[in-house]
Amino acid sequence: MGVEDRIEELEEKLQKTPVNKATEKERGRIKSQIAKLKEKKQKLAKGTGDTSGYAVEKRGDATVALVGFPSVGKSTLLNELTNAEVDTGAYEFTTLEVNPGMLKHKGANIQILDVPGLIGGAADGRGGGTQVLSVVRNADLILIVLDPEEMREKEITDEVYKAGLRMNKKPPNVRVEKKDRGGINVSSTVDLDIQEDTIQDLMYENGYTNAEVIIREDLGLDRFIDALMDNRKYLPGIKVINKADMIDDRSEFDEYDLLISAETGEGLGELRDMIFEKMGLLRVYMKEKNEEPDKDEPLILREGDTIEDALEFLPGDMKDRFKHARVTGPSSKFPEQKVGLEHELEDEDILQLTLRHI
Repeated sequence: MGVEDRIEELEEKLQKTPVNKATEKERGRIKSQIAKLKEKKQKLAKGTGDTSGYAVEKRGDATVALVGFPSVGKSTLLNELTNAEVDTGAYEFTTLEVNPGMLKHKGANIQILDVPGLIGGAADGRGGGTQVLSVVRNADLILIVLDPEEMREKEITDEVYKAGLRMNKKPPNVRVEKKDRGGINVSSTVDLDIQEDTIQDLMYENGYTNAEVIIREDLGLDRFIDALMDNRKYLPGIKVINKADMIDDRSEFDEYDLLISAETGEGLGELRDMIFEKMGLLRVYMKEKNEEPDKDEPLILREGDTIEDALEFLPGDMKDRFKHARVTGPSSKFPEQKVGLEHELEDEDILQLTLRHI
């Protein structure tokens, strides 16, 4: 029996298995087997799939993937946000390859990728979906574009989820430490809905015989299985409704991040800001002693980055010659605060380095 047939058989079995405490272990076992088979299928696809037209080199400071079903206006949006000139048309499958463009915003160069429109079953390989979703996996943010006349939101988010992508979620707060002996020991800092013997069973199912499992969040079966899988990727995401100029009653779309119109330009300024902020990008202005800071070409970093991280992006041997730094801005307690490598930077900090002479 092939991988796909086995997955289909297990999914049918899962549907027939009722949801209750008595069947928790069985449902967990089936879900774990499905997850492992899908992971295996992904790895096989990477090794044999035709990626012609889909492989795109990452450029700039960060990468955004435009995701949606055909004809939602992704190509028009790409053209309006970037320097790209992609053919557009009011018919399905205009985009037959990945089209890149570069958004320049707040000093950052943000690569935008318009990937081919997904279809139902994309995560299982339909319509080149495996290759398309592999491009999405390599992005730093997913921008889902929806059509107000034919939303199909659940379909698109399901395909993204099935591909092992987790939008706007943090990795499960679960730590697994392998041991030489002692079996599976489970400890948690919160009350759990999952039974301990179910957790132990899932650990055995995934090849663990001796391990310490420490859980620091209340989670369900799916999220615990995610913690044991290697192919899960956690990315920030934005959901926008395009074609806002065609919407009469906008109140029904209040739950979405933004209403935009790629045709008229409505909301695109807010979208540019949202992309920058959602990816946690920071502008750090470099300054020479007794000079004004360079605000035209900031150093682009990420939330949580430190002086040491900044030095990785700077040319030459600055890291080896580093003595100390002075920071003025949101992260400093006072102007020109003297700091070391571990100091965490914030957006629009001004950074002055003092280097040793070699």
